[in-house]
Amino acid sequence: MALRRIRAVVRKEWKVLRRDRFYLLIAIIMPMVTMILMGYGITYDVKNLRLGVLDLDRSTESLQFVDAFSASGYFRLAVQALRPDDLDQAMVAGRIGVAVVIPPGFSRALHRGRPAEAQILLDGSLPTRAEIARGYVGAIVAQFNRGRLDALSLRLPAGASEVGPSIDVISRVWFNPTLESKNFLVPGLLMLSLLFWAPALVSLSVTREKESGAILNVQTVPLARWEYVAGKLIPYTGITFAAYWLLVLATVTLFRIPVKGSLVVLSLGALLYVTAITAVGLLISMLVRTQVAALLTSTVLVFAVGLFYSGWMEPVSTLEPSGRLLSRALPTAYFGELSRGVILKGLGVQAYGRTLLLLALYVSVYVSLAILAFRKRRR
Repeated sequence: MALRRIRAVVRKEWKVLRRDRFYLLIAIIMPMVTMILMGYGITYDVKNLRLGVLDLDRSTESLQFVDAFSASGYFRLAVQALRPDDLDQAMVAGRIGVAVVIPPGFSRALHRGRPAEAQILLDGSLPTRAEIARGYVGAIVAQFNRGRLDALSLRLPAGASEVGPSIDVISRVWFNPTLESKNFLVPGLLMLSLLFWAPALVSLSVTREKESGAILNVQTVPLARWEYVAGKLIPYTGITFAAYWLLVLATVTLFRIPVKGSLVVLSLGALLYVTAITAVGLLISMLVRTQVAALLTSTVLVFAVGLFYSGWMEPVSTLEPSGRLLSRALPTAYFGELSRGVILKGLGVQAYGRTLLLLALYVSVYVSLAILAFRKRRR
């Protein structure tokens, strides 16, 4: 009997979705649209940074130093200043993001074997971009120094000791060898794209029944609270899970990021995740009365917690204690970690068995809260 009543609620909800296909389109298509727009629109790959140079030494060595920046591919010479004020004005106006100031005596210090100083100025109004640029600068300076040492070593007489210590550092990047930002952004977007739409749609469904008065029929018929919640969860969870497969398809074909790990673990985690966030939307709809309130509440919750405290941009471990606590309000951080680990690192159930259990715990908690929040009327 319970199964029959749940099936009736599911069938009724499916008829509503088929009648208003706009909601069905949003539920299936919009997550993929979100991933494509954000995946192609957001990047941390910093290239062609506009460079300003003030060369007060005007020597062969200073020109080689400047050429090292241009030849790297990360910087593009935009301003060749003649005075310090020109460089300052270009930085203030935003015409350059990095400036190099080479003082007089730069080449003389190099020829005498003393440290040669150069000033690097960075536009810190965009801190992440400035940090990346500073890393590029450090690498270019280290390469320039190494080239100078190699050139001096070749000019030494046979049997002479080396100018400086010879240390070869060989670095290897794991999981993202090309250091392309899409490789770590897109697995995180899998979590965000599923998060944006499911809570809003299911909360609108229940509050629409409240506004129209149809909820009174549900509250007075012999239908248990858990049966109503299950009947609401099943269709929206199923639709969002179908959208998940479109997102996986887009990840592999459009962004060309293969799933290196267990697709079964990723899919099971996604199913638990979309069930949990759909239950969050259902809980919201039980607590508010209107569609506007439901939409605003779900949107604020998604953006406040899901976007800024999910570990998508920065690891959760770098947050303040209060931020780490807030990040646990939704299962976003756990599923984001799972999706990156499975897609990029090739991990499976041994690494994320505990995460799957935690996602199942989120499902049970939010479903239970939604059941408790649904009020039945006495006939």
